[in-house]
Amino acid sequence: MTLATVPDELQGCWQRAWIEFADGTRDDTSLVIWLQLPSLMADVRLSADAVALGAAGLTGFADCSLAQLQLLAASESSAGATSCTPIAVGADGVHRATASWTSVVGFQAVSAFPEPGLLEFGADGTVMIERAPSGAYVEEWRLVPGSRDVLEHAVLANGGEWYRAGSAGVFVHDRRRAAAALDCEFSLARLGPDDAFVIEASTLPWRVGAVVALALG
Repeated sequence: MTLATVPDELQGCWQRAWIEFADGTRDDTSLVIWLQLPSLMADVRLSADAVALGAAGLTGFADCSLAQLQLLAASESSAGATSCTPIAVGADGVHRATASWTSVVGFQAVSAFPEPGLLEFGADGTVMIERAPSGAYVEEWRLVPGSRDVLEHAVLANGGEWYRAGSAGVFVHDRRRAAAALDCEFSLARLGPDDAFVIEASTLPWRVGAVVALALG
């Protein structure tokens, strides 16, 4: 049994609504999904243009143009562990905590978000604001309904790792040492009507539509 390093309120599947940077620019179109288990975490971060490559009919890196490869290379997806302080209620009644992350598999060699996150939870716990202590960014996260019903992690027979929060899952497989420099898979999957998890967005866009093989290693 894994020792919990985050409070219950942080666990589940969170989808980012928007992020605003210190210069005033805002991104509310990228797909950013954060699955938080009692300690382990995985997130998928893809621009809207990168997500659209899933419908482009690509079959592998050889099909990609330079511009498409650059889109894929920009992903900030990662997997690792989270630690978080207990949630405290301030004099203003706002629930706050501070979280930090340790990346085990990162799509980028250097994280673009190295700071801890200052978290503020809404009244019903389904909306969370995260701020960088430096003021570099502020973002809004929304809890996916029912995503705390099942929280699990597994190492699979194909060498990948599986993170699940309710009906959402993230499959992570880093093959870069043996293959192409971009061959690091972070795939977001949703539970379908046949109790199978089907990939709907991925750093390997030709994987969209595939069923995640959940055989254990």
